[in-house]
Amino acid sequence: MESWRTEEAVDSLGVQLKDKRSVLLTVVCILTWVGCAFPLIITGLAFFRTSDLSKAFSGMGAYSDLWFFLSWLVFPILCSVGALLMFLLKRWGFWIYFLGQVPPVIYSVYTIITLTKSLGSGVFFGLLMNCLSIGFIIVYAVEMSKLSRKPVSTDF
Repeated sequence: MESWRTEEAVDSLGVQLKDKRSVLLTVVCILTWVGCAFPLIITGLAFFRTSDLSKAFSGMGAYSDLWFFLSWLVFPILCSVGALLMFLLKRWGFWIYFLGQVPPVIYSVYTIITLTKSLGSGVFFGLLMNCLSIGFIIVYAVEMSKLSRKPVSTDF
């Protein structure tokens, strides 16, 4: 009996093997969805409990209202969509996730620096406060080598 190598057998049959998703990527995607669900649920409850969100958050200022909208609605949606695309092994999902994670990190570091009026300790505590977000970005960046390099398309 002739011994076949797996690649030769697959090539001779014309069957294409699907890319395998790593366990780490699966776990991090699930944790991202859980983490993004929290602000979305809180925002949804606040919206249904209070018919007018501007009354609920009055006195925060125009920029605070915009930042609230971005950080509690837009950024979690971007992170969830990015994690979904990475779960489907689409490489460009990382960049969507990155777009949803980096602005809050930068804004919180900026806020800590302005509150403490110290560049050294402000940056340290700002980054310390965001170590989970930065850690997820690093894990996704490491797992990026396992994602598809196909050009961007709309087919899922």
